[in-house]
Amino acid sequence: MNTQQIREQLLDVCRNFRHNIEDNVVFPEPYIPYIPDNWNGVLVLCESQNLSKSSGSYYELLKSWSSDQRLNRLYEEDSKERDFVGVKPWDEGTLKLAVEAAFYDDLKAHQCAVSNSVMWSITNESRSKNLNPIPSMKKESSRLWDEMFKVFEPEKIITVGKVARTVIDDTDFKNRNLALRSSSSSFVSRIAGMFPSEDLLERYPVVKLVMDKHPEWKDKYIKNKIFYACHAVSMASCFKKANQNK
Repeated sequence: MNTQQIREQLLDVCRNFRHNIEDNVVFPEPYIPYIPDNWNGVLVLCESQNLSKSSGSYYELLKSWSSDQRLNRLYEEDSKERDFVGVKPWDEGTLKLAVEAAFYDDLKAHQCAVSNSVMWSITNESRSKNLNPIPSMKKESSRLWDEMFKVFEPEKIITVGKVARTVIDDTDFKNRNLALRSSSSSFVSRIAGMFPSEDLLERYPVVKLVMDKHPEWKDKYIKNKIFYACHAVSMASCFKKANQNK
């Protein structure tokens, strides 16, 4: 089955999972993951989209679309020209650097599928603040992922943060999951400053190799990105050893 066929089947699954439980759910539609044509079998999952006012024109764009267009939001054509999917930690390079460094000999970031673990977003009434996903949204998202995994089976899932980990832990694919910590800059910056970047790059030379190949991924928050990529390399090493011993 090619990626277009997978995409059509995933859309059919998502049409049956509109979320109407909470009034502050920004849009009732979930959305299908972005799966490139040359997909390598890896799925990277963050938390959920931030659709508060800080999302700017992106929210207005989604609002102007039809329901089916919102189901397809990670495939928006103009986005590809800007190297933009709609999953912020991926778009700004943190996760691309981390994932490619963590599996340097096995994969390229542009071949990974990408999405968020929680398929809906909530804000306060004024949309001035993004809110954490509520339990019903996480539970429904786990159910949705189980249904989507029946259509496409990732060989490996990389979850970013506790929310994504708990969503996938409640699916039949939890044993394929490499769980990384949150990549939030406010979280990572509290720790990253404790380690000189130069020292980390000496200890984790693969991170520097990837940075040299992709200078476009390190334009902002470089100290945080280096630290987080080293975290991913370390966690992936343990993940590989654990799977070799099974």
